[in-house]
Amino acid sequence: MKVFPRRRGAVLVNSALGVALLGVAALAYTTLDDGGDRQTAKAPARTATVAKGTVLATVSGTGTLASPTDAAQDFTTGGRLTAVKVAVGDTVAKGQVLATVDTTAARQQVDAAQSALNTAQVNLTKARAGVTTTTVQQLPAKSAAAGAGSAAGSAGGGTAGRGAGGSSASAPQADPSAQTGPSAQAAVPAPQAVAPEPQTTTITTTKVDDAAVAQAEQQVATAQTNLANAQAALTGTTLTASVDGTVASVSAKVGDTVGTTGGGSTTAKSTSSGTGAPSGFIVLTNPTGMQVTANFSELDSLKLKKGEAATVTLNAQSDTKLDATVLAVSPLPVSGSGGGSAAVQYAATLQITGDTTKLRTGLSATVSVVTGEAGDALSLPTAALSGTGASRTATLVHPDGSTERVGVGVGVVGDTTVQVLSGLSEGDQVELASTSGSNGFPNGSFPGANGGQGGRGAGAGAGSAGVAGVGGVAGGAGGAAGGAGAGRGGGR
Repeated sequence: MKVFPRRRGAVLVNSALGVALLGVAALAYTTLDDGGDRQTAKAPARTATVAKGTVLATVSGTGTLASPTDAAQDFTTGGRLTAVKVAVGDTVAKGQVLATVDTTAARQQVDAAQSALNTAQVNLTKARAGVTTTTVQQLPAKSAAAGAGSAAGSAGGGTAGRGAGGSSASAPQADPSAQTGPSAQAAVPAPQAVAPEPQTTTITTTKVDDAAVAQAEQQVATAQTNLANAQAALTGTTLTASVDGTVASVSAKVGDTVGTTGGGSTTAKSTSSGTGAPSGFIVLTNPTGMQVTANFSELDSLKLKKGEAATVTLNAQSDTKLDATVLAVSPLPVSGSGGGSAAVQYAATLQITGDTTKLRTGLSATVSVVTGEAGDALSLPTAALSGTGASRTATLVHPDGSTERVGVGVGVVGDTTVQVLSGLSEGDQVELASTSGSNGFPNGSFPGANGGQGGRGAGAGAGSAGVAGVGGVAGGAGGAAGGAGAGRGGGR
């Protein structure tokens, strides 16, 4: 092929420019890459110093405030309201009258029950007395005759005695006429037998029916129970405060008809699904003894123990922090948790200490419980240790810059720091885990990427030089340099 002199010159110029651009690109890539390596090598390692401090391990939960003395006040006897003696905001004392309902029906029941009891007691008295029977019986005849004979003998003996005695006494003055003949003895009549009167005796008998007595006793007992119930119903027409507190709500007015709860009052029970505030005809609140019931994850709940210290932060007042202690941890999961994809949670009740007068039932709060604490202990940031459990490892940095992997015994594992028990001393420098860019390289850039951009820029600049073909060659050279840079960066 025949080459014209002018065209031959252009080819030579283009070739020389291409070779020059390839050299420049190679030099630029080498310089940038080596500079990056030197920068990476010179970057100092991040370290932490073993120092003394307090290590705290905490778990957190959320819940609501409630007072155990909050109570709903309801009548035990329903009816038409005749008086409401308190209003919202009033302070009341235990036993104070809050309201009354009509007593007419209750009093009638008391009167009827009392009358029934009186009748039952009379019947019981009669049953216990039994039935008394009186009979008159005549004594046997033989006994009557013997009694008459004894009486006659006694009369005759008395006459003879008197005769004998008279004869002895009158002997010195004897009557001559009495001795003249037997007619004197004939003048004394002989005693006559008298028929005895009939003898009788009276017999009284009492018969008690045990079955009748038992029945009467049962009737009395039933009447007493009915009277007690009627009296309690009459008492229940007056509603009194079961606790000290402040009236939070009154749900009815005079003339309204109110129902009953059977118990008279209910106290607040704090739950995870509600505020824990009670509801009733009248609700009393009392911030004294305020508590908080919070829910914790199943893992954190296993770390909770009675008596552990806690901090309560009100969600509505983040600057208000209250001290508290754990009272109890429920062994049962919170209702509704654990089903489907929901995480299992357990409730813990904590007693708030300090001034609670400004607190209100239902306020939401975040609870942080201290589950572990080590004071004046050697500690390190958690990021300085590798592994899990009580034995871990760390990279110890010596004063000369050399490093050594050592075993470390740990105690309390806190939220951000770990207690060091062995393996390190106060003042030791320990290397922290390095942080990396988003793409895995220390400075976040990809080696060779800038070289490729430079190559493309060089090609574009050369192409605009105005020499046909020279820009094309230069651009090809720049692209090749950029590709080579990218390849080296990717290999690393």
